[in-house]
Amino acid sequence: MGGLRRTRPLLPGSTERPPARVVSWALASIVDAGLVLGVATMLCGLAGIGDDNADAVAFTCVGAVLAALAAVARRRVAPPEQPGTGRVFAGIGFLWTALVLFGTVLYAGTGSLARLDDALVESAAGFTTTSLTLLDAAEVSRSVLLFRAATSWVGGLTAVWIGVVTLPVVLRSTALIGYTTGRRGLDLVPSASTGRRRVLILYSGFTAACVIAYLLTGLGVTEALVVGLGTVSTGGFTGRADSLAGYGGATQAVAGAGMFLAGAGIFVIWWIARGRLRPLWRSQELRTFVVLLVAATAAMALHRGIGWGEAGFMAVSAMSTTGFAVVDWTAWGTATTVILLVAAGIGSMMGSAGGGMRVMRVQLLMGSAGGELRRQLDPYAVVLVRRNDEALSQRTLDRLGGHQVAYVVLVGVGALLLGVSGVSLLGSVWGSVSAVTTFGPAVGEIGAFGLLDGVDRAERLALVPLMMGGRMSVPPVLAGVGLVMNWYKAAVRRGRFSVRLASRRLEALVESRSGDG
Repeated sequence: MGGLRRTRPLLPGSTERPPARVVSWALASIVDAGLVLGVATMLCGLAGIGDDNADAVAFTCVGAVLAALAAVARRRVAPPEQPGTGRVFAGIGFLWTALVLFGTVLYAGTGSLARLDDALVESAAGFTTTSLTLLDAAEVSRSVLLFRAATSWVGGLTAVWIGVVTLPVVLRSTALIGYTTGRRGLDLVPSASTGRRRVLILYSGFTAACVIAYLLTGLGVTEALVVGLGTVSTGGFTGRADSLAGYGGATQAVAGAGMFLAGAGIFVIWWIARGRLRPLWRSQELRTFVVLLVAATAAMALHRGIGWGEAGFMAVSAMSTTGFAVVDWTAWGTATTVILLVAAGIGSMMGSAGGGMRVMRVQLLMGSAGGELRRQLDPYAVVLVRRNDEALSQRTLDRLGGHQVAYVVLVGVGALLLGVSGVSLLGSVWGSVSAVTTFGPAVGEIGAFGLLDGVDRAERLALVPLMMGGRMSVPPVLAGVGLVMNWYKAAVRRGRFSVRLASRRLEALVESRSGDG
């Protein structure tokens, strides 16, 4: 759990020691996320007063208790200065699991969703920022609607914190894909505490700007909040059965611009906030992101007369893995849906709340593959793969290739799980890719708007580990599985030792009684 131990440093000028602090990265992360989630839950409850007072009171009380407990725990829990990589990866798994379980209990406890398995699916979809839902805005209270949107917002913030602050700064090494964040990371995140604060301010400011923009397009306060939170977090939740299809052109334009910035990531927002245009122009990843968006839009718009606006909207929705839709794009034909599948598979930029393989990973993988082909033609050639004029080591490229293989295996296992649960072949492949990339909508049983009402319960539950695995990325999943396996092996060894010890004691007792006889 991140190096669990207690410390009691001596206060300067005092002979008394402060209360002991538990040093654990996992617990510290859960406490920080719990504080944000508690405040968000309480605000959702307060906003529901006058609509459904029972839900409003329940969410307000639960949120207030969670926030208070987290605030008290922050004084007793601290992250270690040098946590182990494996423990941090395992801690990421514990963090996401804790968030999803909290949402599950709250949905089921308040009666928002009658069945526990439905509450689990809804909670997992929310915190993993996947545009899948079982809720209907016409049937749930305002508190529940806002809480569902808030789970995506908290999940997106947590994902950015982990990817931008924790892995590069706390581990002082590489991010999930095996390369450093370079100068841009040091600029935004000079230290862990400063980085968390700056990311929270930028993320919150971006959210406020989106909500205000939606209000200016004519949306009500609740709708603007729900859609705004879904845009910033790339969660894609609107509470409506047709996503954004029923909204006007102005709302859809704001959503398109918001999804672009959300998919571009927190570094781009940081540069814009500081008025630094040069890093925007020099960013190789941003240029690739824009080129891929333009290419996907043009390829779809030139196919079967699809409008440029609809094509561009769906392209940015897929690449940012937000999942908003303005039309039933599953009827656009095989070629167009394959383009969207590839766009969702590539995903967003590093530092984004979105999912997918990430643009930089795909770009480096293509460069590595090209270098290997060149070495096949000329074994003595020295081929360097660069990222923003920085040459990457072979060890980094090997780790990147291993990550890609593991990612593909995860998608394959997901398709198998969905197929076994009864989903069609096309729906299994699409559903697995969409869930692992945290996109959501899919060709087949799920549909273009990510509604799970017509999907069987076994198929819904099969989506949960895929959404969780895609959100946590592969290394934390593998580390978590490895940690559980180590605990299991240790428990088995202890059990065998206990059995042998008991057997020896029994034999000794029998022999002693035989001697007495």
